[in-house]
Amino acid sequence: MKLNRFVVPPIMALLASSCGQQSGEKQAFAEAPPPGIRYEANIPAGGVQPAALPLKNPSGATPDRAKAGEGLFASMNCDGCHGGGAPGWVGPSLVDGRWRYGGADEEVFSSIYFGRPKGMPAYGGVLGADGVWMIVAYLKSQSPPDVVPTTSYENMSAAAPAGAAPAGPAAGTQAGATVPATPEQMLTTYTCIACHAVDKKVIGPALKDVAAKYRGQADAEAHLAEKIRNGGAGVWGQIPMTPNPQVPDEDLHTLVKWVLALK
Repeated sequence: MKLNRFVVPPIMALLASSCGQQSGEKQAFAEAPPPGIRYEANIPAGGVQPAALPLKNPSGATPDRAKAGEGLFASMNCDGCHGGGAPGWVGPSLVDGRWRYGGADEEVFSSIYFGRPKGMPAYGGVLGADGVWMIVAYLKSQSPPDVVPTTSYENMSAAAPAGAAPAGPAAGTQAGATVPATPEQMLTTYTCIACHAVDKKVIGPALKDVAAKYRGQADAEAHLAEKIRNGGAGVWGQIPMTPNPQVPDEDLHTLVKWVLALK
């Protein structure tokens, strides 16, 4: 009993000290500013900037790093979406000076490192911070084109000359009906070719390899349809497959059946 009388108080004191330390740590964590950057186009309410931990390029945008970034831009198949030299293709131009999420070096870094909605994967886990900074250096070394086309889709009918005849059916359509696209055409329409080719690995696996992996599995069609719709990572490496919610169900299943039939 005497042993217990003298041992218990130090243990209780140690626990109390530990709890007090953890409480202090939690409070300090709660008061620390969240990691992030100040976007150049943002206006602070009341003129007061929120706390942030600004990103800084540790090595600068030297010609050597820009050249290395050019190699990474090609090897990661960035040109599959943004075109060779990044003038834009299925993805936006990265050299025309127009940025949806801001064009400061730190903002471009954040877009590449963490990704953006509607199709831009997060490459930070694959490239690391230094690799992303190299690509930023490459993009910022490019000269903007002389002509930057701008298209407005608002009030298109108002822009048509007075008395102009209605446009006829587009190529590939019949009066009142659209000719169904082939699976090969869908690969382009839904930008599958930005990451996949039929017979070779690009960013993602060759579609023939996908067919071989899942051939004969009872739930193959449903599984691949879900993968295309919702995206994922880990089956073919760590580069993520972006979600594709824009693909209609009918086209989605047509594509999946076509892929599974490849040999």
